[in-house]
Amino acid sequence: MGFLPIVLGAFHVALALGFHRLLLPILLVSSVVFYAWGNPWQTPILATSILVNYFAGRVLCEVAMSASHRKVVFILALVFNLGMLAFFKYSNFALANLAELFGVALPHLDVALPIGISFYTFTQIAFLVDIYSKGQRQRDLASYGLFVTYFPHLIAGPIIHWREMMPQFRMLGRSDGFVFCSAAYATLLIEGTCLFSVGLLKKLLIADQLSVFVDLGYKNVAALSFADAWLLSLAYTFQLYFDFSGYADMAVGISLLFGIRLPFNFNSPYKADSIQDFWRRWHITLSRWLRDYLYIPLGGNRASTAGVYRNLFVTFLLGGLWHGAAWTFIAWGALHGLGCCVQKAWASRGLRMPGPLAIVVTFLFVNFAWVYFRAPDLATAHSVLAAMMSPGPGLSTLMYQACPLLLVAALIVWLLPNSQNIAAADWRWRIPLSGVLAGAAAVVAMVATNTSISSPFIYYNF
Repeated sequence: MGFLPIVLGAFHVALALGFHRLLLPILLVSSVVFYAWGNPWQTPILATSILVNYFAGRVLCEVAMSASHRKVVFILALVFNLGMLAFFKYSNFALANLAELFGVALPHLDVALPIGISFYTFTQIAFLVDIYSKGQRQRDLASYGLFVTYFPHLIAGPIIHWREMMPQFRMLGRSDGFVFCSAAYATLLIEGTCLFSVGLLKKLLIADQLSVFVDLGYKNVAALSFADAWLLSLAYTFQLYFDFSGYADMAVGISLLFGIRLPFNFNSPYKADSIQDFWRRWHITLSRWLRDYLYIPLGGNRASTAGVYRNLFVTFLLGGLWHGAAWTFIAWGALHGLGCCVQKAWASRGLRMPGPLAIVVTFLFVNFAWVYFRAPDLATAHSVLAAMMSPGPGLSTLMYQACPLLLVAALIVWLLPNSQNIAAADWRWRIPLSGVLAGAAAVVAMVATNTSISSPFIYYNF
């Protein structure tokens, strides 16, 4: 917790004194230190990725270069990015499956997954595609380095786009940009404090408490009753939402304290009335990336009817694999791809469900699929799902204890405004609301620090 106050202090001192040219260097140095502090051996990997992509972008900007040469550079840069991701994230998964398929012994590589590699790789691929296809230009290595390493989003997103971040970075460096103590900047500070506090409360009060039940439940899958299995699945469904959306709220909130607005990543996803609607609301920046840089290049809706269904399924299948090197993630992605195809076929025939029923059906499907996302292997996932499909008596004390927290989580999800709505409340309510939330978050954080009830964010693993 000491890192953020130091960075905020240095940033605001420079801002108050009018040293706008120091703002970007302060953020860049802070972001590199933030990553290197807990991951010193992984920092050269990040630095190599940044340098290769930056210079590839410089080459792609050369007007005199022929189209064929630009294409070669672009393809080589993509191969580099995907190769790094494949080596660090999927090499052992591939070796293990090849060994099982051919019945041979293959070595297990001593390779650890660099934190945030999925996010900063996707961020830079989007940058290269924009440079290659849209002719955008950028020659400032420091700005590009900050774009990739900007610490609020670096570890677990949101996945940012070059075109939405660079104008904000340029504004910070200008003397007529954000003015210390101006009304506009004060509004950002209040909104940022509010969002950060909401995110912290989501994480500590709900996600971390549910993690206790989820972890213990998945350690004893064989003993799950019908009711236990359903409560376990629901506990993870809410844990994941409050954990990841809590992180996203904190990331956006912290960034606003520096006068930079990151894109929102969630918009009440469990209120979705279809799978397509769910993906407009859940991990919004990943959905946008998959649409713009995978689904549309595959042909998108321009393909034949069969091609559209193929593109949908492949996009979600690869989206599942992006989350992790395991058959469980592939199964999860395939389920969502199949769900989107079924929903598209349903809608193309003019069929519709009543609103409340559509929300319930969508939520049950999402809850079902999350079992694959959480389970350590397919066998465990199938055991949980089998218990969910086998009605019978019995409820363990552990899962019974989770019921009040699940009820609170459900009420928050379906009845209360989401964090975006809270942060965008009428200005007359923002200051007292931010103060109350910040005070509550500070108390909860101190308790969590002293009792060790907090746990790492789930998406740090991806």
